[in-house]
Amino acid sequence: MKLFFLLFAIIYNQYTDCSNLDNVRNTFHTIKTNNDLKQFIEASKKINCNKVTPYIASCTMKKAEFTVWPFRKLAYFNEGKKTLEDYIKTYPNDIEARYVRYLVQNNIPSFLGYNTRIAADKKFILDNLNASPLPKSYKKVILKNINTISPN
Repeated sequence: MKLFFLLFAIIYNQYTDCSNLDNVRNTFHTIKTNNDLKQFIEASKKINCNKVTPYIASCTMKKAEFTVWPFRKLAYFNEGKKTLEDYIKTYPNDIEARYVRYLVQNNIPSFLGYNTRIAADKKFILDNLNASPLPKSYKKVILKNINTISPN
C-alpha cells in the first residue's frame, strides 16, 4: 500500500511540478517578437504544470500577430481561445487564468467578439487577488497591468 502512495505521489508530481511557474509568469510579460513567442511556447509546453495552460493559450492566440494569412490567424486565435476557455471552465476561480483572459480581451480587435468578460474578470481579480496564494511581487504586476489598461 505504501508503494502505491509513493508511486502516486511521483506520478502526480511529474504532472504538477510548478516550480518553473515564476519564470513563465515573468517571461510571459516580456514577449515581443515571433522568436520570443516560439521559444516561450516551446519551453512552457515542457513544464508539467497545468497552470501554464492559460499562458500557452494566450501565446497561441498571439501567434496570429505574426502570421500573414487571415485563415491561419483565425485558426491560431480560435485554438488558443478554446484552450483558455476550457481551462477557465475547469478552474473558474483561477485568478491567473482570468488575468490572462483579461489581458487578451483588452488587446485584441473588438470585431473578433472576444471581449464580453472584461468587466467580470477585472472584478473577480480585484475582489480575490489579496487572498490568493500568488507571490506578492506577481500580485503587484497584475494590479499594475490592470490599472494601466483601465485605471477606473
